[in-house]
Amino acid sequence: MAKPVALLKPLNKTKLYEEIVGQLQNKIINREIAPGEKLPAERALAQMLNVNRSTVREALGKLESMDLVEIRHGEGVYVKDYLESGSLELVKELLFKNKTLDMDVFKNLMDLRQLLVPEMAYCAARNRSGTDIEQLERIVFGTGEEHMAQKDMRLHHVIARASGNVIYVLLLNAFTSQMNDYYALYFSRPDNIAETRAFHKDIYKAIKNHDPDQAKQIMQKVLTSAAEKSLRMLAE
Repeated sequence: MAKPVALLKPLNKTKLYEEIVGQLQNKIINREIAPGEKLPAERALAQMLNVNRSTVREALGKLESMDLVEIRHGEGVYVKDYLESGSLELVKELLFKNKTLDMDVFKNLMDLRQLLVPEMAYCAARNRSGTDIEQLERIVFGTGEEHMAQKDMRLHHVIARASGNVIYVLLLNAFTSQMNDYYALYFSRPDNIAETRAFHKDIYKAIKNHDPDQAKQIMQKVLTSAAEKSLRMLAE
């Protein structure tokens, strides 16, 4: 027999299925609904949330696409263990668990970034095209009013594309989508802006000169510095 899902709240958003997804996703990640547990039937969930069954069905379909639940036709909907089945789509939920930054997850994200992005820069210096260099040059030496956070995100995106590895691009997109608040905090400090401006010129030069080892070293250095500074700022 399915156990009741406690403390689900009535819904009031236009896209109701998204709020259902958010509530259930949060409970699954926080283990309030355990792996292997069967969710109440569509009809019961619809009554509990004061929505129609098609809205519940849409939400469950989204949760299934995220590998958080398994829909067994004729049997019911069962919760999966997100540590075994989850994807990068869950990173933001883990990072801001219960609407509070989880420092352990943030450190995990920084560690992964420090492993991935220097390799991306290495490949970019080896594989870049003339067009890639033109794009980097416009970002690094352009004279616009664009905020440094936006310039830095664009520069990393061009480097990812220049690497020739589409998976780098997709993984970088996943990181960037989770880190908007981090970027705003980091670039609120003038010294970080100055360091990033110098980094942009150095990484541009290494990539332009087809020097993958230098590009990797420059990227490792700036990411290590940024991670250390960010952790200090978050602890203040």
